[in-house]
Amino acid sequence: MALSFTSIALSLVVKVPAASLQNIAASPDVVSHERVSHELVTQVLAYEQQQKLGYYPALDYFIANDAIEPELVAALQNISWAVTSMVRNEIKLRLRPAFSNIKFETIQTFAYTMPNVRGNEANKAEILLEHYDVSRVKVNLIVSLIQKVADKKAAQSFAKNLAYRWLKASFDELTITSSTVIS
Repeated sequence: MALSFTSIALSLVVKVPAASLQNIAASPDVVSHERVSHELVTQVLAYEQQQKLGYYPALDYFIANDAIEPELVAALQNISWAVTSMVRNEIKLRLRPAFSNIKFETIQTFAYTMPNVRGNEANKAEILLEHYDVSRVKVNLIVSLIQKVADKKAAQSFAKNLAYRWLKASFDELTITSSTVIS
């Protein structure tokens, strides 16, 4: 009897516990992740107001247009690298016993995604502060089960529940946004 593998694509958003971020050195003067987030919001708000964009593009736009100080960009990149490395390692460690194979497709801090806020919203600073929280990471991965599953919906649900159960204690927040059987 041959082994059967079922591969499932999972998308999730996790938030790294604050205690895990205590020792990250983002630059020679050790900038905290909270300070980076606050400073990003301040500079992004100022640029949007000055340019009258009416919306907030992804961070790459602000970086490309020199709207964010180079030191802040360097701190953001260093913290993002450290946070995504921590998340990758934690997911690998926690899910290894649950799945036969784990392959990361993408992993990025949520701050680099496009914020869901408009320039005229009253609470835009609070929304942006949450969005630019560098402790939130978006992950897309493919996991495999060593069993042939006839019902795709059941396989999706099983993988989603299994991943949630094995990861929930490792992160302050865990949201599995999608699961799809791919083979």
